Amino acid sequence: MEEERKAAAGTGSLTGEALEAEDVLAGAEPWEPIETKLVLWSFVIAIIALVIGLFVVPTSVLH
Repeated sequence: MEEERKAAAGTGSLTGEALEAEDVLAGAEPWEPIETKLVLWSFVIAIIALVIGLFVVPTSVLH
């Protein structure tokens, strides 16, 4: 079974049997705190832009 999984992983296929989570995350870099802040601030900015857009678009259509 292990040989089949390693053989399938080398073929470039993305089947569930081919790769395990540990295999995918084996060479991953550690998550830095600045990256967490960047992601959170991106969500905050996206929400603010959505709220502004939901306010501006209907008022511009109605006038």
